Amino acid sequence: MEKRKRTIFWIIPIGVIGVFFYFFGPQKAVTDNDYITYIKATPVIENSTITTGDAFTNYCKKSRWEYFQTKMMEHVVEFKGECEYENSVQPINLQYVVEKGQTEYRLGAMLVNGEQQTEEQRTTFLNLLQ
Repeated sequence: MEKRKRTIFWIIPIGVIGVFFYFFGPQKAVTDNDYITYIKATPVIENSTITTGDAFTNYCKKSRWEYFQTKMMEHVVEFKGECEYENSVQPINLQYVVEKGQTEYRLGAMLVNGEQQTEEQRTTFLNLLQ
């Protein structure tokens, strides 16, 4: 009977850790869904005839799109690629926060070489894509 109790005391914590890891552990990146398609089809800047997807494809190299949902249930589409910026090719991350019904979006953070950029710098970069 004593061995059984010790075994149960080991199995329960391992089970709890397993369940926690399953729900909160690393998630596989989503690279193709409706939110990504929506952002790629929107104009790169207001009143532009070039879509966001085409603009990034033409201007940047080694690019990819990812979708994730934040803990606050926001839908985020993130572009990651190597783009010409300030006279050199640099890694760029640009986030779009999309409304649930895919009716609107707002620009999120932009990182260049891991450093967050200002709204003005982000706007300047998007104007380069035209």
